[in-house]
Amino acid sequence: MKKLISILILLMVFTMAGKAQKKPVSPSVDESVRYTASTVSAAFGIGISIDKSTKWIEYHNMMPNQPFNNYVFLKGTKTITVFGYLPKDSLKYYRYNVIENDKNWLAADATPNLKGKPALIGQHNYIAEINLGDFNVENKKLSIETYKITERNRVSTTTIYNKEIEPAAILWVTRGITGKKGGAAVMMEHLKDGFKFKIHDTLTVTGLNIVIKPTDVTFVYAVYLKNSATGRSILVSNNWLYDYFYGMGMHSALPYLTVNASFFNEPGNYELQIIPKLPGGFRIKSFPEKTTTFHFTVLPSDTVFQGKIVIKFVVIGLAVIACLVFVVFYVIRIRNKAQLAEQKQKKDIAQLQLDAVRSQLNPHFLFNALSGIQNLMNKMEIDQANRYLTKFARLTRNVLNNSDLINLSEEKTLLDDYLQMEQMRFGFHYEIVLDPELYTLNIQIPSMLLQPFVENAVKHGLTNTDVAGKIIISIVKKDTDIELSIVDNGKGFNSAKQNDGLGLQLSKKRIALLNAIYKDSPIGFEIQSSSGGTKVQIILTHWL
Repeated sequence: MKKLISILILLMVFTMAGKAQKKPVSPSVDESVRYTASTVSAAFGIGISIDKSTKWIEYHNMMPNQPFNNYVFLKGTKTITVFGYLPKDSLKYYRYNVIENDKNWLAADATPNLKGKPALIGQHNYIAEINLGDFNVENKKLSIETYKITERNRVSTTTIYNKEIEPAAILWVTRGITGKKGGAAVMMEHLKDGFKFKIHDTLTVTGLNIVIKPTDVTFVYAVYLKNSATGRSILVSNNWLYDYFYGMGMHSALPYLTVNASFFNEPGNYELQIIPKLPGGFRIKSFPEKTTTFHFTVLPSDTVFQGKIVIKFVVIGLAVIACLVFVVFYVIRIRNKAQLAEQKQKKDIAQLQLDAVRSQLNPHFLFNALSGIQNLMNKMEIDQANRYLTKFARLTRNVLNNSDLINLSEEKTLLDDYLQMEQMRFGFHYEIVLDPELYTLNIQIPSMLLQPFVENAVKHGLTNTDVAGKIIISIVKKDTDIELSIVDNGKGFNSAKQNDGLGLQLSKKRIALLNAIYKDSPIGFEIQSSSGGTKVQIILTHWL
């Protein structure tokens, strides 16, 4: 809690000093004004008072990425008084050093001491203002280091800089490059003011490196890149880095700043300006009269010009290729459309022929059925004829249906009706075997595919025979095929002779037409006949 209160009080002191500094410094300034000289992160607060010879003061200039360090710049000051602001009951835990021009130690590991009656600040007079001494700073640099004895590795530095800030001295300007194999390097050269070069030539320039002479205040130098034609600033940076440069004769790292080539990739005249500029906490003070300049010219690159020509030809070539590809695809598309139209025409013709065959098959079946009814009537088997007519009526509705496909369940019903009709006439036995793996309601086959062969088995296979007639019809699944077979135990016939009846001829023709339509699922057909019977096998390939 005490530490929090001390921090708040120190902030109040810094704020009071900041308000006092808003007035311009003059010889009549009150020597009792305290100017904040340390950062908020310092081990303990540092303030200073200046004498009447001071021309100006810039007291809040933190170094980049160094939160514990602060610079106070003075002009014309001869003597300053340094004050420390610490908790009065914890003085023994703090130490400070005072170093003049980086070599003369005016105080080393010193303990802040209460002398006389120091000023007490804050609630309950918790913070003591301690006079750390008067110091001659005429044309000098004074460093005040503060730290806590329990945190000696965390040193805060306040630098009082009362020297002339000199213009930046450029030691070297060199180019960063990328070789043909892609490796990055720095050319060992010393470019002169007014140097002319091409960014894209045998080597590609990636940037300019500006190397300057190191000083105590390198961080105050800001680099401006300007386009000479427009006068506009393209880049402002004070991002100084340190490195060793071969051939400079220096034994320590030198400050350098890289200007990326992307800022001057267009041909033209450019100017680099290095201007001292104090960042300040409340305002920025610059010294344009101490500007250092360097001029260079970027020339048009031959490779860039050639590259533009190459790009132009590449674009034209791609356009020509695109046109050719378009023409080829257009021709292929027209050809495919013609082929599809031709295939559709052939399929339509095959369908018309198939319909014609079906139109012949239907009457053929009807004539055979009517012949059966006539036969029963002639025998005066009236009851049988009536049952025959009932089944014939339902069968006729199915046969006359114009649908191209019929599901297996409907096909079985049609065959049952027909065979039961013919049983009344010829008294044979029949069996229809359906594979249980087949979904009869969902699987469709060409309509009237089995009917003509069953008729043929009844009419030519089982009539005029001495044995009990039998027909077995099986429909089974074989992988993705459906095998249909009709087996009878009739007298058979010579399959080598071309003595097919009209129904069989029409069925063979119909299968050929179906194969023209269902090219991806051809229908196989085979008849095997002997004196012991006949087997008709139909295979619907890839039908499932």
